[in-house]
Amino acid sequence: MGRLRHPLLQLLACVGAWVFVAPGQDPAVWAALQGGMAALLATLSRLPGWQRAAHGLFVPAAVLLRQAGIPPWCYLLALLATLALGRNALVERVPLYRSARRVAERLGERLGSGWRVLEAGCGDGRLALQLCRLRPDLNLSALENAPGSWLLARLRWLGAGRPARLAIGCRSFWGEDWGAYDAIYVFLSPEPMPRVWRKFVAEGAPGSLLISNTFVVPDVEPDERLPLGGPLQKELLIWRHPHGSE
Repeated sequence: MGRLRHPLLQLLACVGAWVFVAPGQDPAVWAALQGGMAALLATLSRLPGWQRAAHGLFVPAAVLLRQAGIPPWCYLLALLATLALGRNALVERVPLYRSARRVAERLGERLGSGWRVLEAGCGDGRLALQLCRLRPDLNLSALENAPGSWLLARLRWLGAGRPARLAIGCRSFWGEDWGAYDAIYVFLSPEPMPRVWRKFVAEGAPGSLLISNTFVVPDVEPDERLPLGGPLQKELLIWRHPHGSE
């Protein structure tokens, strides 16, 4: 039901606006009224601020673009690009985040010599390449299953001279054996963190690390915290397998 909340909210706002103005009679007025109702419903639902804004602007923006006479193929192209880059936001509720430069520096200081490191969800490959340059002794695997993001990561890898110790794969990290790594780095969202924890507990090698950028594992206190100093990317949270060991 949670995944249907947003389309149902939009549908309810559409019907509510229709009570006052028919969309065919005055599309601009109907869209403005729908946007106001959608924003109000999002506020009453206690959604985050950016989601309230998105709900309020979605239909008005669509009506405005329609009136601008943009060719239909442009919408198809935009949809395909959105799916290619952000499929995980739709399927797994994991937006495309890009790790800050400070993350690579902190990881470079913390990871052991010659470690095998998995970046579970590498996006455009920025962090993996930064870490590869900072720590050429590491054996890095960066996985991304959104094809558009993987393509960007692959192009970055090619542009960096195809570093041999960095492998970039287009597949889901859920199917990867985490027991083959000394450290697993994730920068996902709150939604998958319980599942991430279960996989780490079930498959992680003894002494291996789970490192999460900012997002916590519910009810599981990390063994270490490394501050990042950013307003959004605040700290690296580190758990050792088995949890609590030294």
